[in-house]
Amino acid sequence: MKKCKYCQSEIDSKAKICPYCKKKQGPKIVKWIIIGIIVIGIIGAVLSKKEEENFKKEYSQNDIVTYKNVKYSIVKVEKTKGSNQYFQAKEGYEYVKVTIKIENNSDEKISYNALNFQMVNGDGAEASTYTITAEEDIQLHSGDLDAGGKVEGVIIWEEKQGDTGLKLRYYNNALIDKNYTFQWTLNN
Repeated sequence: MKKCKYCQSEIDSKAKICPYCKKKQGPKIVKWIIIGIIVIGIIGAVLSKKEEENFKKEYSQNDIVTYKNVKYSIVKVEKTKGSNQYFQAKEGYEYVKVTIKIENNSDEKISYNALNFQMVNGDGAEASTYTITAEEDIQLHSGDLDAGGKVEGVIIWEEKQGDTGLKLRYYNNALIDKNYTFQWTLNN
């Protein structure tokens, strides 16, 4: 004997329908589906959080950073006063030209934007890109990058001459995010 799942009457253990309330006695499949979805959601959230916690945020200039299957690397850092009369850093400053490479190894199209890269000087002041240039550099702007695509370009900042505490920060979205996603410490 067993109890009916609905009216709690005693019924035959092999009964598929309760003779009293006329309801099927099979498993409550909807209940198990909901429980399964909740469990999968919890596991996914835990694994995602664990992946973020294990993601290193601090890198040296020569490190390649992989974030969400996209590789970010610094190809070159050049410090210059400027190469012609139209492109000259102000007195006591120099241009820091950073060549960035982005490789999309994900399965989806991504967006990239030079404004997501911010320079932090030795005094801890963070600055956006300095875009005016008369150089022949191919600048990194913004756009979309197909799965498997690559882009490379220069971003320029004007910083104090000889500053040895420069860091380049990447924000997943510089307009929204308050905390940087990762940063490189630039070689002196």
